[in-house]
Amino acid sequence: MSFVFELPDLGEGLPDATIVKWLIKEGDTVKVDQPIAEMETAKAVVEVPSPVNGVILKLHGKAGDVIITHAPLVTFGNAGEKLAAAPAAAPAPSQSVPSASASMHSQVAAGIPAAPASGGGEVFLLPDLGEGLPDATIVKWLVKEGDTVKVDQPIAEMETAKAVVEVPSPFNGVIAKLHGKAGDVIITHAPLVTFGGSAVGGSAAAVPAPSKKDEAPADAGTVVGAVQVGNTIVAETSDAVVKALAKKLGVDLNQVKGTGAGGKISQADVKSAAAGGLAKSMALAAAPVATSTNNPLAFRASPAVRKLANELGVDLSRCNSSGPKGTITRDDVKSASTGASAPVAARTTAATAVAAPAVGARLPTVTVQVKPEAVRGVRRAMAQAMTLSHQTVVPVTLMEDANISKWKKGEDSLARYIRALCAAAKVEPALNAWFDGANMERLLHPNVNVGIAVDTPDGLYVPVVSEAQAKSNAELRADVETLRKKIADKAIKPTDLSGATITLSNYGSIAGRYGTPIVSPPQVAILGCGRFRNELKLTDKGIENAKMLPLSLSFDHRACTGGEGARFLAAVIADLEKPE
Repeated sequence: MSFVFELPDLGEGLPDATIVKWLIKEGDTVKVDQPIAEMETAKAVVEVPSPVNGVILKLHGKAGDVIITHAPLVTFGNAGEKLAAAPAAAPAPSQSVPSASASMHSQVAAGIPAAPASGGGEVFLLPDLGEGLPDATIVKWLVKEGDTVKVDQPIAEMETAKAVVEVPSPFNGVIAKLHGKAGDVIITHAPLVTFGGSAVGGSAAAVPAPSKKDEAPADAGTVVGAVQVGNTIVAETSDAVVKALAKKLGVDLNQVKGTGAGGKISQADVKSAAAGGLAKSMALAAAPVATSTNNPLAFRASPAVRKLANELGVDLSRCNSSGPKGTITRDDVKSASTGASAPVAARTTAATAVAAPAVGARLPTVTVQVKPEAVRGVRRAMAQAMTLSHQTVVPVTLMEDANISKWKKGEDSLARYIRALCAAAKVEPALNAWFDGANMERLLHPNVNVGIAVDTPDGLYVPVVSEAQAKSNAELRADVETLRKKIADKAIKPTDLSGATITLSNYGSIAGRYGTPIVSPPQVAILGCGRFRNELKLTDKGIENAKMLPLSLSFDHRACTGGEGARFLAAVIADLEKPE
């Protein structure tokens, strides 16, 4: 009989742990309490012992995986037993209940040209038409409900922040519903079109897949995906949907040869490239890219006039400029489209001169890939702790300076800070405490267990110097060094990191005068020590050079009054200002 061992809580409410390495392998026979894995929790590496005698049937993860607390870690069995074939693994939610978009993308990825569901229909969500654009406005629909459309057929003109873009259909199918009218703003990833429903002249599935010939757009005078940005018209080789599809399928568009008009890359091209593997060869042919031969900046024309010229296939260099200050008007474009105006040779020459790039002047193409990295281990714990603090603590921070001019040379500043906290805890115990806001309880501690914030490349550790009030400066320093060595050696234990009653952050050893230290619940206070500075002070004896230590005390105002916080800080200062 197999037994699934779930990851226990390896700390105090830790939500997960990362597998550092397995100490056994599948098929091994283990005994109870035998270490089977090293797991990295929030702040320590812990060996997880086997809870039973048995045989390892399955390891649920590999080194580096994050295992949620109470999720399966190891499946045990008896000698000779094997894991049952095809276990009833619950399908992932995304698989069992696919969203409309997920379903659509899976269709596209599978190369299925037409599969609109009857009745309910596939919902096509507005893709991101730029780089992080939040929405787009419907300029006009190019189809109507009930129309039968083919994949890549333009269905709408959408205006983004600075561009008018034709959005092509992702399917062969029937338009069941248009989600909006001209002028409506559609949020990115919100429904744009629903396919399916009542087919005209038969089911949508009967619509033939597009041949290469069919893929040529009906409106040959329009470049699908042409983007009109500011005063510049940029003709793209693929549109936003194609780019989104290529990104999803991991296809480099630079490696795909477009089979559409003018070398335009269609969704079918992307799907073919994905299905056949990029290595097979889809080098981009020397490229029939639909670009203007003239630099648009060489002509005075509004975006609307440029769009009209683009629609009518008119080169602006062929237009007379009858508008103010030589501006080309809509009438100029219309006249040029009917052949009523002659090319302006001089202007064409000038435009060509501007457009021609200098030999060797263009920058090389640079491809940079930056992938997000998972936040794990100590940094993950820090993020969770900060979130908890932000959600639960009501913080307030007091700032003041301590004059430490009387310290002897070579004074151990860290030991003095800890000693000052112990002294202040005697004066005002309310800050050396734990507070439970949910149950409205607080616990005043008889001992001072000081958490020391230690910055490391892996993240923030807070080892604890226990019963600090009973130790000398030398003993405090020795304890801190021992804990730091454990951290450096990755030998720190959970017991070294638990039980703090108050925290010290010595950020001034790096930089920073004052701060707003974050309280780590259930503690109620943290003291931050800033960077020393020399300051001229006016005294009864004249002007003196004083060595000042900035202090910042944050505390949970639910647990402590402002007076308690101020008295605590005053006691810290009084102790720090002692000669030794």
